[in-house]
Amino acid sequence: MLLFCTVTDNTLRNVAKSKPSVQVSTYNDQHSADYANDGDRQTCAASNPETNPWWWVYLGGPTLVFMVKLTNGGDAQGMAYLSNCY
Repeated sequence: MLLFCTVTDNTLRNVAKSKPSVQVSTYNDQHSADYANDGDRQTCAASNPETNPWWWVYLGGPTLVFMVKLTNGGDAQGMAYLSNCY
């Protein structure tokens, strides 16, 4: 799993940027979970091959989330959008 994440609120502000995050495992000790939400599109988080991979971010408390965008490997085929998440 390669991952870059953006979590936006109703003003389209990235509320996940630089927040604490963890993932199921770290591939080759070089792609830690915090790379997914560091705001740098040149870095990404990567886990080892997993049956049920997961990534988690702590937003700091209750947060109204408008959209979650997960990009897998930086290509259009790997994008997932979760919108209107209230």
